[in-house]
Amino acid sequence: MLITLLGLATAALLTVIGLIFHGLWLIALARRQRRGLPLVVTHARWLNPNLLRLHLRHRYFLPLPRFAAGQYLTLLGTPAGARPVRRCYSLAAWTAWPWRYELCIKREEHGRMSNWLSSHACAGAPLYALPPRGHFILRDQHGPHLLLLAGGVGVTPLRSMLHAWQQRPNGRRVTLLYAGRTLNDLAYHDEFVALANQRPDFDYQPLLSQDPTTVAIWQGRLDGTRLHACLTPHSEVFICASAQLLQHALALLAQQGVPAERVHYEAFTTELAAGSGEHVVHWQGQPFHYQGQPSLLAALREQGVDLAADCWGGHCGSCRVRCQGEVEWRIQPSAPLAEAEILACCCIPRGALRLGDS
Repeated sequence: MLITLLGLATAALLTVIGLIFHGLWLIALARRQRRGLPLVVTHARWLNPNLLRLHLRHRYFLPLPRFAAGQYLTLLGTPAGARPVRRCYSLAAWTAWPWRYELCIKREEHGRMSNWLSSHACAGAPLYALPPRGHFILRDQHGPHLLLLAGGVGVTPLRSMLHAWQQRPNGRRVTLLYAGRTLNDLAYHDEFVALANQRPDFDYQPLLSQDPTTVAIWQGRLDGTRLHACLTPHSEVFICASAQLLQHALALLAQQGVPAERVHYEAFTTELAAGSGEHVVHWQGQPFHYQGQPSLLAALREQGVDLAADCWGGHCGSCRVRCQGEVEWRIQPSAPLAEAEILACCCIPRGALRLGDS
């Protein structure tokens, strides 16, 4: 009888201990969702005066969440004396079981996050980030020919795709067209040259608009002739570039007759400078004010409206909202929108707006 009672007491004690640890684990998970993954910078190197390459690991040496080639990481920044800021950066390297993340970040003249990282992100510095997300991804069924088109720092998700392709080529060939002003603007150029020399199924072609000192075949801009020479009847096209280059490439692909379902794209954006004008914005019946903030989303956030947003660049669609009134698009969104919908991160008002009403 005594043994039975001791056994029951032990079981009850273990149950209580288990419930306590389970509760602590749930609290830790909730905190992580709010604050993000605890990371630390292990390597920081300037590839040129404006491109910063970072390697990040888990602060407690744990494996990192897996991700698909092409996805992005949302960094959570806390500049001194300023409100917190978040910014999405494509992961620049891929492995099936990551113990580190790699980013390549362009410093922008008016970019709060990129300038904060320029001074903060040295070896040993702590960072927080939301787990990887994004729909611009490479899948095993894409192919048999992959045409990757990058502009500037937009090469980062395409480099991840190259890493995934190297692990699982599946008989596919890859062509990388990489546009920039000069050779010094091309991140990872030497790596791509070496890969092209090693693998006959990979073709690398820089497109340099302002570098007459380099080899003639690398000089010039993207045009229909260059694009036609790279395409096959079954090419799958992935583009990550500025909005201007993206629209140019899409127009050329349409002229070449490439079906829209075989074209996948993402526009990278600089952090927006201030807008202009002053307008009243009604959010769910309450009046707020737009007074020259970089975007409608920024204006709402400053006044306490916690509108969901991850990328701040028109990709994820989190800040999608119904709108009555006229807006000015500062970034052309890549996320699909229904009629009377806007992405608050991409636009500013041209007059009074009414948001969130059905």
